[in-house]
Amino acid sequence: MTVSLSFPKKSVAAFCTFAIALALAPISSYAQPGYEPHAKVLYVDAQTGNDSSNNCLNPMTPCRTLQHAVNQASSGDTILVAAGIYTHTGVDNPCERYLGGQKAVVCIVNKQVKLRGGYANGDWSLANPAANLTVIDGENRVRGVWVQGTEPQNPQFAAGVEMEGFTIRRGYVRGGSRGGDEQTFAYGGGMFADYATVMLRYIRFENNVARGGGEQNEYGGSAAGGGLAIRKTMARARLEHLVFVSNRSESGPGRIRSGYALGSGMFVLLSEVDGFDLEFYENISQASNTPSADGRTSDGQTADAFGALTIAGYADVTLHNLTIQRNRSFGANAQVHAGSAYGGAIMVEGHPRSDLDNDKVPDTATVRIIGCKLSDNLVQGGNGGYGGISGGGAIMTIHATIFVEGCKILNNTSQGGNGSNAQGPAGGGGLYLQNILYGEPTATVKNSVIAFNKVAAGQGSAMGGGGGGVWLQGITATLRHNTIVGNRMLTNPLLGAAILVMSDGVVGGPKPADIRYNIIANHADTGFAALHVRPSNTANLSNNLFFGNAGNINTSQVGSINGMETSILQDPLFLNDPTGENPFRIPAISPAVDRAKGSDETTDVENSPRNGVPDIGAYEAAPFRLTAFATAPGSVRVHWRTQKGMASYQMTVRCPPSANPPDGFACNQPVRLNSDADGVLLTGLTNYAVYTVLVSGLDGNGNVILSAETTAFPTDLFLYAPLIGR
Repeated sequence: MTVSLSFPKKSVAAFCTFAIALALAPISSYAQPGYEPHAKVLYVDAQTGNDSSNNCLNPMTPCRTLQHAVNQASSGDTILVAAGIYTHTGVDNPCERYLGGQKAVVCIVNKQVKLRGGYANGDWSLANPAANLTVIDGENRVRGVWVQGTEPQNPQFAAGVEMEGFTIRRGYVRGGSRGGDEQTFAYGGGMFADYATVMLRYIRFENNVARGGGEQNEYGGSAAGGGLAIRKTMARARLEHLVFVSNRSESGPGRIRSGYALGSGMFVLLSEVDGFDLEFYENISQASNTPSADGRTSDGQTADAFGALTIAGYADVTLHNLTIQRNRSFGANAQVHAGSAYGGAIMVEGHPRSDLDNDKVPDTATVRIIGCKLSDNLVQGGNGGYGGISGGGAIMTIHATIFVEGCKILNNTSQGGNGSNAQGPAGGGGLYLQNILYGEPTATVKNSVIAFNKVAAGQGSAMGGGGGGVWLQGITATLRHNTIVGNRMLTNPLLGAAILVMSDGVVGGPKPADIRYNIIANHADTGFAALHVRPSNTANLSNNLFFGNAGNINTSQVGSINGMETSILQDPLFLNDPTGENPFRIPAISPAVDRAKGSDETTDVENSPRNGVPDIGAYEAAPFRLTAFATAPGSVRVHWRTQKGMASYQMTVRCPPSANPPDGFACNQPVRLNSDADGVLLTGLTNYAVYTVLVSGLDGNGNVILSAETTAFPTDLFLYAPLIGR
């Protein structure tokens, strides 16, 4: 059967229209002078405060509402906020007066202020947000926080927020039912920062909603940033310890199709951002269903959904220690053309030959992810006559440069939609990385685990797909020191259970994939090669380990696969990890050990050092080591970590002159121990004598595979610390 892998170009750049609309949306001319040279501290307490004739400067008589304090503040001021629930109360609000009447619990326009939550009522000495919950509650009717700059070129009216120690919940923003995109689109249900500086720490966004409008238009309004939307930062934003839980982006239905749903947790457009310790759980991007409408407008657009974290336009983003789990993106159901879904955890799209905001900077997108766990996320195309596409259960990029290091990308799913005429194709159970129109961006993935991800096309006439672990389409890619294991192909025909390299539909033609020092194992679904390289494409291999795959590489309709002869075809001997956190560690006797010749990597996926010639795969094998510690007078416990593949261990105790031998053992005489032994308690030793203990691991023929030694020093001197309480 011929498999069509030329996904429609429209679908992989679907929200360019949306990005342009946001970038070109008019900015109000409202200007509120904000700078004051002497910064002040203002106080707010929802329980004991009073706004009447109050400038909020006396800690003994705080204000009651956050908005009143913001109105009193000047740029540079700090507002301390006591525990409580803060809602929209009708206090004079510049967003309502000057920015189209949209409401927000907190509105900051053309001033830069600091908000600090977590203070105990009546005690302003120390913030403790965990104990003193400080909540901005939109009550499912208004946005939580809006920060707006209306004159970005005028420093006197600079807008910004530095915010710490809040929960922002139940914020809600909805686009209008008619009008242009600026009226029907909705973004930032919990918080929207627009042409502003942003610094956020220890903030939880939960149950916020951005919902598009446009019901009376040909296409519905799009929604972006259910929890948080950042557009056009005026300086590099910094985000630390943010948590996004159960936020939603829901596009509005139109007469022919609905809009796009983007960034259910967070949406970033035309911005530079550094993020640390960000967490996303159970956020949903839902393109609204239009079951009685065609689903596709004359420009070829359908109603698509994008991941929990969506980054678009010009972007320079570095993210450290991300956790993104159990998020969902659903393309719209439609009568004919269903919507698609991309990047269950992270979606990135650049426009490298455009300048959407006319700032003379091309809208290239570069994203670096250093340390992450992306698991159990889903993208699912909609159902219709033609099922919606799905791409990137964890990550999708289009026309963007991405660098991924130290990540665990596990158990994500790319599920195509059902189609009565044709199925929705599916690709990239873990990662879906591509360039269709522009060939410049690159992708690097290293020191990462990509495992147990799944791809399934929808029901209907076959369209194809593949890339159970990684889909590479028209992008110059580097995959190094990864462990790619057990990814699944749940329907047929699909291509590349672990990695698919292709260029179908790519304007700039094929780009090479450099695949080095990876373990590619246990892709056992019958009929699928682990690595599939389409005709005219090239994969350059070096020192990879293949094992347990139904097929290692494709042998028909194949492009150029260079360097397969350098591969190791042996069991990597993965260690069992009872915690389940690191199921693909390797023992010191793994054939992957010391085999990554030419690698210059110095650390592994856990940031542990790589020793000498690095090991193949994401993990560096832990050296076989002994530890010895005194447990009682004349007694020493010798311990080691059991090693897979050992038939037995052999221990020899070397005793110093005149020292007692261990009870039950003779000095300098080797003793065999079982393969599951992880240590020995030596008793009857002479205190203060220095013993040497040698332990070797043996194979079934008694050959020494590994060994280590340590010294043991028995003593009768022990320090017991008294139990101290307070």
